Amino acid sequence: MFGVKGLRTVAANTAAKRLFATSTAQGYQARLSQFYHNTLRDDLMILQYVPPAVRARAKATEEARIKELKENTTGTPPNPLRKSKIVRQLRPKLPAPTAHNSPYVEKVTVHIRCKEALKNKHHMLSAVMALQVLTGKRGEVIKAKSDASAWKLRKGMAIAAKVDLTGDSMYEFLDKLVEVVLPRMKEYSGLRMDAGDSAGNFTLGFDGSAIGLFPEMEIVYDMFPLTTGFFVNIKTTAQRNPSGRLLLSGLGVPFLHARKPKVEGYKL
Repeated sequence: MFGVKGLRTVAANTAAKRLFATSTAQGYQARLSQFYHNTLRDDLMILQYVPPAVRARAKATEEARIKELKENTTGTPPNPLRKSKIVRQLRPKLPAPTAHNSPYVEKVTVHIRCKEALKNKHHMLSAVMALQVLTGKRGEVIKAKSDASAWKLRKGMAIAAKVDLTGDSMYEFLDKLVEVVLPRMKEYSGLRMDAGDSAGNFTLGFDGSAIGLFPEMEIVYDMFPLTTGFFVNIKTTAQRNPSGRLLLSGLGVPFLHARKPKVEGYKL
């Protein structure tokens, strides 16, 4: 029916259509990722906005404080001209908040420390498989870099396992952690307000009972001979802890607000 040229034309047209269809089709995007890009990013920009007058006033106050500390002499009589060393270094100035530099979650690291592997190296298999069930990715085994005789640790022994999550897999894990695991933990009230490393990064620690609250882990929980606690390290692009707390709070991570103690009045 078709000649050689006709078959080549049909094959070329089919390939072109297939290439066009696959290049324009929209891929899968996690629910939490859609929420951040469609709603939360703009909200963070609005909540972090600081008027220029307030920025200028804060800058002038800080410069006056530094100048006063530098001019103040607090030396002892043997060295009366010694200046005070308590001068706080100025942090780099934060840029004005926009929709393009709003903080976002860059990477989530899930790692398990298995001290039982020091006695039996086969216990490390339980930690690696648990990470694969929770995250859907193969875990990376971490080995000791030095010897420690107090813990009977030798260089090269496997002591932990970790998985780095980015993209949609990261948002899927955070979604399960916030929507399924944390609400089922009765004794967990949230992160403290002073948590963080002063650079917008936070770490959550869980015991061995929390690992069985994941939906994927409930089915195969009885197959694991050993379950241990795990840590979740959330790395964000925020440069300060308040910005990181604002981001995680918008994603659903609870924070524990310290309550002021009640002041008892006079009783007559």
